[in-house]
Amino acid sequence: MATKFHTASVAVHDAIQKSNLISSTTEGPPARYRLITTRSNIDENGSVRKWTFGQQDVNMHNKIILIVGETGTGKTTLINAMANYILGVKFKDEVWFEITEEGEHNDVPDQSKSQTSKITVYEVFGQDNPICLTIIDTPGYGDTRGTNLDKKIAENLYKLFRSNSGVKEIDAVCLVLKASENRLSNRQQYIFDAVLSLFGKDIENNIVIFVTYSDGMPPTDVKNAIKRAEIPCRKDEEDEPECFLFNNRQTEKRSEKYNRPLQSAWEQTEDSLNHFFDSLKNDNRKSLEQTSGVLSESKQLEACINNLQFRIKFVESKSKDLVQIQKALQENREKIEKDKNFPFTVTKTYKVKVPIGNVLWQNSMATTCSVCEENCHEYDCWAALNAWWCYVMKHDHCTVCTGKCHYTKHVRENKKYVTRSRQTIMTYADLKKQYETNSNSASGVTYDSASLKNVENELESKKKQEEEMKSIENRLKEDVSNTEKEKSELVEEACTAIMKLCEIALKPDSAFIIQALDFLIPRAQETGKPDLAQKLEEMRNIRPESEERVHAAVGMQEQE
Repeated sequence: MATKFHTASVAVHDAIQKSNLISSTTEGPPARYRLITTRSNIDENGSVRKWTFGQQDVNMHNKIILIVGETGTGKTTLINAMANYILGVKFKDEVWFEITEEGEHNDVPDQSKSQTSKITVYEVFGQDNPICLTIIDTPGYGDTRGTNLDKKIAENLYKLFRSNSGVKEIDAVCLVLKASENRLSNRQQYIFDAVLSLFGKDIENNIVIFVTYSDGMPPTDVKNAIKRAEIPCRKDEEDEPECFLFNNRQTEKRSEKYNRPLQSAWEQTEDSLNHFFDSLKNDNRKSLEQTSGVLSESKQLEACINNLQFRIKFVESKSKDLVQIQKALQENREKIEKDKNFPFTVTKTYKVKVPIGNVLWQNSMATTCSVCEENCHEYDCWAALNAWWCYVMKHDHCTVCTGKCHYTKHVRENKKYVTRSRQTIMTYADLKKQYETNSNSASGVTYDSASLKNVENELESKKKQEEEMKSIENRLKEDVSNTEKEKSELVEEACTAIMKLCEIALKPDSAFIIQALDFLIPRAQETGKPDLAQKLEEMRNIRPESEERVHAAVGMQEQE
């Protein structure tokens, strides 16, 4: 497979000398060789590793691409085709080089083999070629694997991007689909979303589609599948998803009868790779540090929205508690006037910290604030070593909790705050004492008991009781009003955050965003914000295909 940059024979001869023979031409061309690579681990446990063939020259222009594809899409053959392209292999050379390890990645699904979440970085340096290649290969995934392992792929990619010896820039994210695909499976959609969630909106023009097992005809089915699933990607001159076509017959035994179609298939892949590498302009390369900044802001906004949802639910529960107390006072007024110790039953809402259980691994840890008693980063909190490293921390302070407290007031552990409620017996005397002596009322508002003291000094017993009860009732009304005001402010803050997240998110119709919108829309209406509710409804207006995908993604998460 020849590149247009240099004569292939010298590079091919050099590659043969640095390879091990897998099968010779006596079994039928092409002869297959495995490139001898230098191997190293990028992280301590070997979940991200690097295999290098050849030696980089300072004049080489490195192209860095990420490959994502389901088991059975021909991803392994595609990776090897790229290595052959960089090495300058021609069809007439009758050789084929493989950089992937046999048994490590298989084009044909084999569920009997152990699955892996390891990321492999292949580096290919061809002799005298001005272009060299770095391929980030995510392992194939199949229907029998759980989303835990799929998410582990995203975690290992994150390690690669953040490691000092890892990858700091990227030229393209290549999503691999077979030419026969006319609809993305839930598993395909899930893994694409998991990987793409690592990037911000600025990466969209770097996402392209690799179509395998192609006969060279327009990939209409694949394009329709991509558009139906609303996968963000680069568009061509016709405003269609940018697709590059590949045939996967390079290793098939050649014979005079089939030489011509096999050569045509080879040249089709060569033409596509020429076109693909021509499209990788230097000014379109993305710094993963900048992308990391966008990702960090997205994670902060997601955590903020989750925190606000928790606080809104808590305030709603407290408001119901207060209304219930009001109702109990009204219904038992005569009995209370006769006996301040008359008991009545009410519901009390409170927060408690509990162990996290029965969740996806990436949700098994949470960063919480011990001062505000809030979950600052509850979901997808897998990347941080401790609270200081958590996404929600900025300039040593939390960007999420009510008090924006210092990171030392936070803890990252396998526990989180939840809301609980219990039935409790209380009396009017208990309620009066709460307002007279407790500076923290049900909604956190401080009350002045001076007026009650004045009433006691100036009025007779029965009149005093009436005034006291009226005062307590007024305070309860004020408390309810304050909780409603607090809810309104929290809803507005959450709406602002979700709108900002939609502006920078690569996928504004992700399951998280849709679920957040479904939570906020009715509350925006309840708190008297019809214009805000309308904006959220417009953002929520997604296509039926996206609606189906969101429900599938939510269901997949719930199954784990």
